Amino acid sequence: MEPGQTQAIVKIESQRASEAFDEAGQLVPIPVHHDLAADLFVERGVTERLTLQGKLYLASSKEDGLSQTAFGHSELGVRWTAYNEPKGVLSFYTGLTVPVSGTEKGQAGLEARVLVGRAVNLGHRKLVADMQLATLSGSGYGRETRLEGSLGLELSQNWNLMAQMQGGQIENGTAWLKDEISITRNLGQNSIQIGWRQTPFAENFTKASGPIIGLWRRF
Repeated sequence: MEPGQTQAIVKIESQRASEAFDEAGQLVPIPVHHDLAADLFVERGVTERLTLQGKLYLASSKEDGLSQTAFGHSELGVRWTAYNEPKGVLSFYTGLTVPVSGTEKGQAGLEARVLVGRAVNLGHRKLVADMQLATLSGSGYGRETRLEGSLGLELSQNWNLMAQMQGGQIENGTAWLKDEISITRNLGQNSIQIGWRQTPFAENFTKASGPIIGLWRRF
């Protein structure tokens, strides 16, 4: 973000699961599980190279008629841009993380992340891609490593198609891969995003899927 400019993104997702991946990655039936989550991501440009970032996460789970609501994986940090040109970017992020509320061994931790991005012109349209590698601590389940990627295609002046993936692994043996495809509509300073997220593979993790809705605001 440019100095003095802010972007806020609110995402709401509804996920349903009736199966889970065991420790060998095999599917096993489980009681129907519903998750409803919302997160707020905010970034503000401080200088030409420094951006302040924050994220709040709230989730509600329901299983066998019992529901539970918790905060988790919220964070606050800064991103420093080492290289930024019209067709490429390299940046580094570091910040504090807050574990899921109710986790017995959870405590404040650290997140370190490196991001590489690239843009390519396809005629009058643009294709953008980024890859992020992150390591997190403080969850109470062991150190966590994540690999995330995004691919965006400009369909027209106001419509974009996005494909995203997120893979993660925790020292306690949990691993997952999520993918998401969505379309966004630009409305001046605002954008709306509608898509579908699912878990095609994991270990010790639910096989969930469901819709996502995102609201973007730049000011």
